[in-house]
This record gives sequence, C-alpha cells and structure tokens, in this order.
Amino acid sequence: MPTDSYVFDPPRFSALWVERTVIPVVAVVAVLSILLGLLSLFRRDREQMVRWQRWTAAVALVGAGVGTLATVILVTSGPGATGDLSAAFNALIGVAFGLLALVLLFPGLVAWGGGYLRGDRPFLGAALVCGPVLPAIVVAVRVALDVDMGPVGSLPVALPVTAAVVVLGRDLWTRVD
Repeated sequence: MPTDSYVFDPPRFSALWVERTVIPVVAVVAVLSILLGLLSLFRRDREQMVRWQRWTAAVALVGAGVGTLATVILVTSGPGATGDLSAAFNALIGVAFGLLALVLLFPGLVAWGGGYLRGDRPFLGAALVCGPVLPAIVVAVRVALDVDMGPVGSLPVALPVTAAVVVLGRDLWTRVD
C-alpha cells in the first residue's frame, strides 16, 4: 500500500524529491548514454571487424536497445506500481524486457569484447568483457553466500560497469579513426 509520502508533493531538493524526480532522469540518461556509446563504437569500427564480431556486436546493440526500453518502462511505471493494476502490468513488461536485454547483452558484449582482446585493443576488449562479467560474479557471490553489503550496497556492481563506460568513452574520444 502506498504510504502518505506518495499523497503529497515533497519539497524541492528533499530526499524524497530526489528519489522521485532526479534518480529516474539520471537512470534514463545513463542507459541512453551507454547505448549511444556502443552505437558509436560499432559505427566507427564495423569496417575493421570480422563477420562474427559484427554479428555479436549487433546482438549486443539490440540487447542495449531493449535494456534502454526496459529502463524507460520501469521508470515510468513508478514506485507505486503495486497499487495500480496497469502500472503493475507495465512493471512486469519492463522486467521481461530487462531479462531479454540481459540474455542478449551479456553474451553479445563478451563476444564483441573478445574480438578486441584478440586484436590491437585489449584494454577496450577487457572493458567490454569485464563490464558485464564482474557484476554478474558479484551478484552470484552475494546470492550464494547470502552476504549483506550494508552501506556499500550496489557499488561493487556499479563500479565495473562505470569503468567499462569510461574506457569506452576514452577510446571513442582518443581514436577518431
């Protein structure tokens, strides 16, 4: 059931206002930025890629697009998705799209990065491979060992993805060819 905090508009710059207004916008901007970065990398390097790497990159891009759509659906369904039937249905659709995105994005990025690892850019390849693999390992260990991360929260999951995005951005910035 929604609490009283969802009945009123919170004051600007309060914690509840940030949670309702700023965090969803930042989440959508983040996934759009990742999608645009991957699209830019594919557009720039598609001529130098071998056939299998182009196909796995295309699978990863489709997964990133579906993941972006899932994020938008989940953000727009809102935190009160449990009280409204249509919002709950939208949230379920968003979760289904998110799972499909993981199924496509995870092997696509690993194989795409594997092509860079074998080529002349192993640092970019390691970022594309470790970006999805390290968070999956952290989540698997947390679930298997029933570890409560406490105040650290999801930082060990977010840091490898953030590092991969930074490496991708740096590669796009420095290698214009």
